[in-house]
Amino acid sequence: MKRKLLAVALCLSVTAAAFTACSDANSEESETSQAAETAVETEADETTADTEETVETFVVEDDAFSYPLTIEDAYGNEVTVEEEPETVVSVSPAITEIIFALGGEDKLIGRSDYCDYPDAVFDIQSVGPIDLPDTELIVSLDPDVVLASSIFSEEAYNALTDAGITVVIVKDETSLDGMIYTVETVADVIGLHEEGDMLAMGLSDEIAEIYAQALDTIADDDITVYYCMSYGEYGDYTAGPDTFINDIITYAGCVNAASDADGWSYSTEQLLAADPYIILVPDWGYDAFLETEPYTELTAVQEGRVLAVDANIFERVGPRNVEAVRTVFEYALDANAVAHAGA
Repeated sequence: MKRKLLAVALCLSVTAAAFTACSDANSEESETSQAAETAVETEADETTADTEETVETFVVEDDAFSYPLTIEDAYGNEVTVEEEPETVVSVSPAITEIIFALGGEDKLIGRSDYCDYPDAVFDIQSVGPIDLPDTELIVSLDPDVVLASSIFSEEAYNALTDAGITVVIVKDETSLDGMIYTVETVADVIGLHEEGDMLAMGLSDEIAEIYAQALDTIADDDITVYYCMSYGEYGDYTAGPDTFINDIITYAGCVNAASDADGWSYSTEQLLAADPYIILVPDWGYDAFLETEPYTELTAVQEGRVLAVDANIFERVGPRNVEAVRTVFEYALDANAVAHAGA
């Protein structure tokens, strides 16, 4: 049913301390960089000895695609989309972004209150919050399929399926490879299979290109990066090792300063001890972070290495995650250049 990618350019099991390719790779860094630059999506029978050493390979299934399409959703249900949908409701900002990136916005007849990108989304009927939307409104729109995230409530799911509407709960992914898979899944569900393949390949190539540049420029310096999801009275939350934000940091050639985190929770004491070289703070909390104790004690705050970022490109799983990778890489590259100036 689905055509899986070969790895973007290397394993997603890269640890915070070692920027290597797959676990069995033993080549020099220059060989790894070259592999990252030249890695492409190929059919299974076209893999070479070089790519086998540096690229994690997956089975590539038959790329034939047709309806009816049956997939397993985030609830573990097998859901069948009988034919290509002409009308779609997306109750997830991330999924809505993917649909627009695929060029499928003409199919969208409903979106959640929180869908805010791109601007054209505001021309589409809002159906309410992402967990418990107005199911009566959705039923009145009579969409061919409703796409939602795992936060979608059982109450809303049952109301829609009882009304005979096909609902696909898209699985939450925890890696950039998973982001690529989500793009393909959404594309297949809404009838844009070829567009999904092209978008997935393009995103993979961009990530590989950035990572190759990072290997050649900053990766040896072990630049630690901390992503501040919240702080202070809201609690210290960040992206631990098993998150797609961790992948964003890693593919930018840096080390996640919170690689010791358990899930998303962190402590102020851990943060002060880690004293990351670079700190990323969402726009909404940037100014206050710089003035709030004890964060003022952090070296990055004192030396001006705190970057305000758009939380949506970091915290929503979608095509703009590539922009997040590039943002971290370019900021780290500039910080690295300043640190080594005159050396």
